[in-house]
Amino acid sequence: MAKKKKDPFAEEIEYEIVSKSEMKRDMIELQELGERIVALPRKKSMELPLSEMMKAAIREADRVGKNEAMRRHMQYIGRLIRSEDIPAIREALDLLDPSTEAYGRVTGQQEQWRTRLIKDPEALNQFIEMFPQVDRQHLRQLIRNASKEMNSKPPKPGSNFKNLFKTIKEQYNLADD
Repeated sequence: MAKKKKDPFAEEIEYEIVSKSEMKRDMIELQELGERIVALPRKKSMELPLSEMMKAAIREADRVGKNEAMRRHMQYIGRLIRSEDIPAIREALDLLDPSTEAYGRVTGQQEQWRTRLIKDPEALNQFIEMFPQVDRQHLRQLIRNASKEMNSKPPKPGSNFKNLFKTIKEQYNLADD
């Protein structure tokens, strides 16, 4: 018998062997991610970076009955979510969940902007550079009124202080879109 010669130009493809149990765990994890998305208010879930097919399946979850039908539908959503950008979805969900580090980090940045805008007049120009779509006149008015509230004796944050934070938060949300 003649020996077969190996083709020196043939590529050797390496496959990573994954156990069935590990694959099941991964699929269950994706299904749980889908359940978190379905549990969100519809408006927030539609803002996530999802495909139209996935958004349609999420809207369909509202119409599906409970128990067995919902379980099957969650499996369907878990199957659809495999083709989505999982890290982007997780990051967007983390920004919506107050118990996560990402949410705390962004909220902290927003609070720092509010403090800087009230205390430092130059911060307004920096903020406008970062968020050019902001209504400058409204922002200046909020800053002026919030600083009056904070300079009163005793300093007490009022509605303008809160509205300034809301405006900053809206600008962050618009920048993410």
